[in-house]
Amino acid sequence: MSIFIKICGITNLEDAKVSLTEGADAIGFIQSKKSERFVSLETLDDIRNVIGPNFLTIPVFVNPSTKDVMDFLKIFPNSILQFHGDEEEDFCKSFNKPYIKAINISNQENLVNDLNRFKDAYAFLLDSGDSQTRGGTGKTFDWKLIPKELSNKIIVAGGLDSNNINVLLDTIIPFGVDVSSGVESKRGVKDHSKIDNFIKLVKKYE
Repeated sequence: MSIFIKICGITNLEDAKVSLTEGADAIGFIQSKKSERFVSLETLDDIRNVIGPNFLTIPVFVNPSTKDVMDFLKIFPNSILQFHGDEEEDFCKSFNKPYIKAINISNQENLVNDLNRFKDAYAFLLDSGDSQTRGGTGKTFDWKLIPKELSNKIIVAGGLDSNNINVLLDTIIPFGVDVSSGVESKRGVKDHSKIDNFIKLVKKYE
């Protein structure tokens, strides 16, 4: 099976181009202004003008307004929305776009409850953050907590890199993987050789 690969935390044109050229299925743009990887609408527009609007993009929101979401979709309409905050299912569904609900994993009981609350989600992204730090911690979580029967809807994030992706994929083959800090040279700037290596390692399992 094909493993969905998302390169997240893209902040500039070159990193976007390389991620897509190397074979990423989607690129992620952080839309929370509290993040050091936040990308303005102006920068997004500049990136779109070069790469075009047809590649799959995933904006990452934390408790956005309806306007925040619609402003992004005006630039990149071919998007899967990712919600990383306390959004309710009705809000996530209201844009008539597939959506990913991010869940900060703590224990399996809470995980199953959260999965049941968002039955229409395109996928669930499991990360190692908490209510204060929603994601991007660069830390892994216990992958044994992932329910194997739901692995076809799970995207794993949190601390993935070329040194541990084999360990994850030897443990479980999820629907997708999400990497950000693990392919960076410094925060918000990607290392293009790390992107290439990470994607090649994932594709060995397909």
